[in-house]
Amino acid sequence: MKHFLLLVISFFLIQIVSAQESELLMETELVSSPDVSNPKFNGVDFNKFYEFIHQEFNYSTVTKAGKIVVSFTVTEVGEVKKIKVLEFPNIEAASEIIRVLNKSPKWEPAKRAGNPFSVVIKMPLLFKQKIILK
Repeated sequence: MKHFLLLVISFFLIQIVSAQESELLMETELVSSPDVSNPKFNGVDFNKFYEFIHQEFNYSTVTKAGKIVVSFTVTEVGEVKKIKVLEFPNIEAASEIIRVLNKSPKWEPAKRAGNPFSVVIKMPLLFKQKIILK
């Protein structure tokens, strides 16, 4: 039983390390295929989405270092729905990321063979130090 528990803990630690090394994790059942395109924020890649978050997020809500992990669905019509905060350093920061995601403009939805479909995106945001405002 102890070995099984150790194996399970090791698996989750590997998952956490993978999440920290990656800017954005997309948890979908997409298969690399020429007929599948990922969703796009403002017609471009996810870097623009990070810029949007950076501009809209009130950093004073982060009272201690930590990570916010959020998941949301980009629907087949490009709306951000089903927002879930999976990990957060404090409740104020969690509320703030929900506010920002609700403010998101429409995305270009993912497409398979030219047909739009919904995609769930899981995204970690790391805050390395406490932000002090004077």
